[in-house]
Amino acid sequence: MEDMVKGRIVKEAAELFHTKGYRSVTLSELAARLGMSKKTLYLYFSGKEEIAEAVLGLTMNAIAGSITEQLKREDDPLGVLRKTFYGIKGELVKLHPIFLEDIQKFAPGLWERLEQFRARQLVFIEELLTRAKQAGQIRDVHPRLVAAMMMDSIQRMVRPDFAAKHGVAIPEVADTLFLLFLEGLRANRKP
Repeated sequence: MEDMVKGRIVKEAAELFHTKGYRSVTLSELAARLGMSKKTLYLYFSGKEEIAEAVLGLTMNAIAGSITEQLKREDDPLGVLRKTFYGIKGELVKLHPIFLEDIQKFAPGLWERLEQFRARQLVFIEELLTRAKQAGQIRDVHPRLVAAMMMDSIQRMVRPDFAAKHGVAIPEVADTLFLLFLEGLRANRKP
């Protein structure tokens, strides 16, 4: 029962965060939409930041699950990397840019947890790049270094502030960055 109530709170909060961002949502508004008191919300969550963390947790868990499944695949490493990238992007677009921007500005602890999660994906990228190098799909580069460069670029550029500064959407930044890395790594093929 408790998990069902928590799930309902997180689902409703996610919808509110999607339409209004993090900063503009109040616990009173969330409680009213759920038909419960603010006091009841506090029985399940310590505050708005913990609720937002649960919303982010759903996305991070979905991404981690997808990565785990993809790593089990033995086929084309670059294809697996591409498929996983687009799967991750699909999960991330569920988090509205306003929500992400607000988290970055007004909940730096949450933003840091998101950044740490992204940094942990380094192992996944390195493993796939190592497989791709062994299969002759990419240039003779150091997979760990390339993975670190890719993750650093993602953390610096696939952010609301970067996208806004350049007048584009976050998915466009992600797509461009991924395309540059993937095509730049691809081994030269002789005609």
